Amino acid sequence: MKKYLLILITLLSLQATAQTFNSIAITAGVTAANQKFLYKDPVALSNKSYVFGYNASIFGEFFTRDYVRWVTEIQYNQKGSLDKQPDANYANQLQYVSWNNYIKVRYELYSIIPYVLLGPRLEYNMVQSTSSPDIVQHFIPLHVSPAVGAGVEFVNYYNIKFFVEAFYNPDIVPLPSYTTTTLNVFNKDFELRIGLKYEFAKRKEHCNTPTYVE
Repeated sequence: MKKYLLILITLLSLQATAQTFNSIAITAGVTAANQKFLYKDPVALSNKSYVFGYNASIFGEFFTRDYVRWVTEIQYNQKGSLDKQPDANYANQLQYVSWNNYIKVRYELYSIIPYVLLGPRLEYNMVQSTSSPDIVQHFIPLHVSPAVGAGVEFVNYYNIKFFVEAFYNPDIVPLPSYTTTTLNVFNKDFELRIGLKYEFAKRKEHCNTPTYVE
């Protein structure tokens, strides 16, 4: 009896996953990143210069509702800054892998689907290469930051979709990326990326508006 119950639960779980798992996608893009140094004694703020890096991700999109969906993503991202001092310029380079979760609000038009995304990122600092003399220890290995983005998906009648996205990802005051008794450092970046998405649902036309059926 327990064996058959386990099989039934497994089948129901697979069916629920098939109904909610809408699509899978990959992205690649560029990141413009800088940092804010907040000194504590005396209190002072120094905004560093931008550096450019790369980002890439894979994500799954869940649910097939017309207006609201959920996106969960694993992302690689390069952050940092250029610290320009009177004596020299110091490069700060950071590499993160993060688990991102967004609420996606979308609106279907005839040829495009514009949307916005909002949610938290759980970021893990994999690699640190910093030369600023004020940075004397490692960045926090694991921390949370918010992200907001907007994108456009281009409508076609195939399962593979093309889209472009832009994100803003700043650290907020209670959650710096780096902290000591004398200094807090806050990361900030802008991301532009393109992607390909494979949708599992089949497409049909209805009153000139794209819809989906299982």
